[in-house]
Amino acid sequence: MGRLFSKALRAGLWGLLLGPLLAVILVFGAMIFDPKCGVGDSGGCAMGVVTAPIAIALPSFALFFLVGLLHGLWQRRPSDPAAAIRRLRSWGREE
Repeated sequence: MGRLFSKALRAGLWGLLLGPLLAVILVFGAMIFDPKCGVGDSGGCAMGVVTAPIAIALPSFALFFLVGLLHGLWQRRPSDPAAAIRRLRSWGREE
């Protein structure tokens, strides 16, 4: 179970890296193609470069952690569910 949690934590850390990076790229793209950003702008467009990565960091960590955890649990599922059910039904019985 510890290995499952560590893999999910590693996936969450990847999300903590990739989420803000993607947010910065999207903000720069919006700044390039938005005609309101540029000369005469009060700096609101540039503030998005700072606020977007901060705002997306925790949700991207949580999303990647959850996906990593679900992926690990999916890999640990029994290959033969009927045998697993039989094993659970006879748990604790002496044979």
